[in-house]
Amino acid sequence: MPTFPFRKSAQAFSHFLRLDNNSPRRAYSAHHLLPRKGGVPREVTSKPSLLIQTPRRTRDSRFVIYSLPPWADKEAPMNTRIGALVLLVLLVVLTGCGGGGTEGRTTNPIVVLISPSTADLNQGASQSFTANVAVNWTVQEGAAGGSITNAGVYTAPNKSGTFHVIAISQADTSKLATAMVNVAAVGISLNPIGVTLDVGNQFPFVATVTGTVNTSVSWAIQEGASGGNITNLGLYTAPGTDGTFHVIATSQADTTQKGIATVTVAPLMVSVTPPSNVLGLLGVRDFIATVNTSLNATVTWSVQEGAAGGAITTGGQYTAPNTTGSFHVVATSVQDHTKNGIGNVTVVGSGFRPTGDMNAVRTGHTATLLQSGKVLIAGGDGCFFFGYYYYGNCPLDSAEIYDAGTDTFSTTGKMSVTRDFHTATLLKNGKVLITGGHDASAELYDPTSETFAATGSMSVGRNSHTATLLASGKVLIAGGQSVSGALATAELYDPTTGTFAVTGTMAASRTSHTATLLANGKVLIAGGSNSAGATLATTEVYDPNSGTFAATGTMAASRTSHTATLLANGNVLITGGIGDIANGVSLSSAEVYDVVAGSFSATGTMIAVRDSHFAILLANGTVLVAGGSFGSTGGFTAELYNTGNGTFTETGGMETSRALAAAVLLLPDGRVLVSGGSDTNSAELYK
Repeated sequence: MPTFPFRKSAQAFSHFLRLDNNSPRRAYSAHHLLPRKGGVPREVTSKPSLLIQTPRRTRDSRFVIYSLPPWADKEAPMNTRIGALVLLVLLVVLTGCGGGGTEGRTTNPIVVLISPSTADLNQGASQSFTANVAVNWTVQEGAAGGSITNAGVYTAPNKSGTFHVIAISQADTSKLATAMVNVAAVGISLNPIGVTLDVGNQFPFVATVTGTVNTSVSWAIQEGASGGNITNLGLYTAPGTDGTFHVIATSQADTTQKGIATVTVAPLMVSVTPPSNVLGLLGVRDFIATVNTSLNATVTWSVQEGAAGGAITTGGQYTAPNTTGSFHVVATSVQDHTKNGIGNVTVVGSGFRPTGDMNAVRTGHTATLLQSGKVLIAGGDGCFFFGYYYYGNCPLDSAEIYDAGTDTFSTTGKMSVTRDFHTATLLKNGKVLITGGHDASAELYDPTSETFAATGSMSVGRNSHTATLLASGKVLIAGGQSVSGALATAELYDPTTGTFAVTGTMAASRTSHTATLLANGKVLIAGGSNSAGATLATTEVYDPNSGTFAATGTMAASRTSHTATLLANGNVLITGGIGDIANGVSLSSAEVYDVVAGSFSATGTMIAVRDSHFAILLANGTVLVAGGSFGSTGGFTAELYNTGNGTFTETGGMETSRALAAAVLLLPDGRVLVSGGSDTNSAELYK
């Protein structure tokens, strides 16, 4: 504010303002036209005024009369004028110092607002509150209702309920606002609430805690150690005995809240696969035991009838006795000696028994009986079923010879290329023609030198085709698969010239079909699949005299990867195969082709579903059918077809499951050699 020396007299100050009596008048009159009562204007002359004009309204009048302030009125006494002036100076001084009035303003009352006005929180959770004025924060219920910082950060208590946050004005403690806080109750649930486990098996339980920021739980088993055990992460391990037990999860935030799950532990069981089996004398079968526990799944093996019932190794390989009868293989649990599983074995007079092993694992190979009585094993795939086909060079170029006299295999010369799903045909000169399986090439195996030598090439590369030795000594090559799909073409191999020549074309493209030389010299072509993957029921006959194919009867079922066997009466037995490639449907049905009528008729049904199996005509006129799809239940079983009554009966099965194995009838002793298949190197003899 401006400073004035208060020691100056009022007179000096008045002189400063030039308001003394001798000063000329510095005020000028102002004329104002003010309305007269009744609306007539009237001229009013105000008295001189330097600083302030004092308006004054007369009573009952609309006129405003301006009068001189006391210090400016010459008619007023000097003391009055000086006193009024002093009061004016004091007013100016006080106003300049900020005091004396509100400069036209009015004081607003304090109102406290809090945000948010309500909050829903879990126990232990936090919420920030704000106020519109400076406040002090508190919780109405005290520490039991939670806590709040000076900055308005509220933390809920570890209990449920409704609590109140209060904001009190710092300027006026009588002014406050309240926010309501709803704190949820603690809840807990388990997932799942019930489970069935095998003895000793494990299961992870999950606990969900709501209503609190502390979601930790404590795990326990109601029955204690006898009910199993559980980790602090909820991983439950069933006990070694069956029963009903209870897993409990307790909230660490509120120990009154618990979740309970019921655990049913199934009785310990031992199962044996296969549950029943038919074997020949001294036949061998691998049994597998399964125990529904992860504590100790091992078993001990025994034969219920003792040594008279055969023998079994610690690994479950059973060898039948040299007598027929019914026997029992027993697998006893090591975990619980009171639990066991039993496999029933029926030993019959005929069946398979092991012989020597091949030098290589083979699937999709060939087996050819040589004039010497030995068997040529050639090519094949070493990893067809186990998924390594695309990761290595599994097709083989090796070959070996089986000696029936010593039951052993020995290596022989190698082919010029690797081959699988090829053909091998014994020629009249004793050599073996090998065709396809890799490309269009062909080669001859000479048993004398035990070597392979190239011969003429086919017109097209083929695999999964057929090769049939005709009465003329020529070989009919028909159908198969090429890079362009299934083939309908056929050609003849002439051993005298070592060349191939095109012959008639089949009515349908076929691969994985069958070709059977009939007693009349013609060849029956049956089934297979085409390039679209559809299986075929159509058949046709090749006539070597005309070099043409002609349609014949249609099978009752579409089939591929089946078998066709010439019977002693001249008819042809068709068995099994795949009826629907897309859905993997294999067949147990069989039918017979009547050569005279040129038609098919149904015959007995096989005991097992089979495809990619083998069928061999035995010396006694029955047909041995064995093996099948990899991993199928029929893969190790065998059965005999009786031509007289058209029925199948089970005979002694193989040691192992075999699909795409190679089988050949050994003459003159009548045994059947089966080798490989299902990526094995083992071999067996049927008698």
